Amino acid sequence: MHCMDKRVTLIIQARMGSSRLPGKMLLPLHQGKSLLYWVIARIQTSKKIHQIVVATSSLDEDTPIAEACEAMNIPCVRGSDWDVLGRFYQAAKRYPSDWIIRVCGDSPLINGAIIDFVIDQQSTRGCDYFSNGNQPPDFAEDGFCAEIFSFRELQEAQAKAKWMSEREHVTPYIKKNKNLTHEWQQYRADYRYKLSVDTLLDFENVQWIFNQFKDPLQDGMDEVMEIMLRHPQQEWGKVTYNAGYQKSLQEDKKVK
Repeated sequence: MHCMDKRVTLIIQARMGSSRLPGKMLLPLHQGKSLLYWVIARIQTSKKIHQIVVATSSLDEDTPIAEACEAMNIPCVRGSDWDVLGRFYQAAKRYPSDWIIRVCGDSPLINGAIIDFVIDQQSTRGCDYFSNGNQPPDFAEDGFCAEIFSFRELQEAQAKAKWMSEREHVTPYIKKNKNLTHEWQQYRADYRYKLSVDTLLDFENVQWIFNQFKDPLQDGMDEVMEIMLRHPQQEWGKVTYNAGYQKSLQEDKKVK
């Protein structure tokens, strides 16, 4: 099935609770505006999505995220703090679409060009699931990753995912489903950086990149790569792919 002529909702997962950088979503990243603001504003440059929704938890600590979304006129759906798949599903159900795009709130450098690339690739290939990353080490555009899948696939995952590792994260069940076709391709094959924000060092690195941008709303991966290549002395840390998912697998148990 192709998504080109279908309705597409993009859901951003965002939480204030972070063991390594608490409250990171509302830290001022650039021009006095928060990390969450830039995630949303840069994604809004997409020409192909119909709706942006933020999914957060119903914990008191995440109320500031809901308030920030309200100020930006962005819908925010709140749900379980641990059952991330369930929370994500509720957000998708509240704003019905044929196709869903998942983006992590820790990726302020992602922009509309990446989102439109993912939509175009899925439409051209006709696969059930497509991503430009989230499949390390072969496909891992850390800080720029988006995944696309149908609402029907998400519905099945919500109904059938039984393991903690399948519920603390949104797409493991979909990716493991042998009845579906899965394809990956990076936006740029030479991208090998760690630019999602998990730590204070990550935040400072991304903030430094924003300060180099000529246009912080439109500049994308090509501009980021140019900056990185011009400044090879920058310390970008070691890439640890999908650390949260690896932890879930180590502590896995049935929950349904």
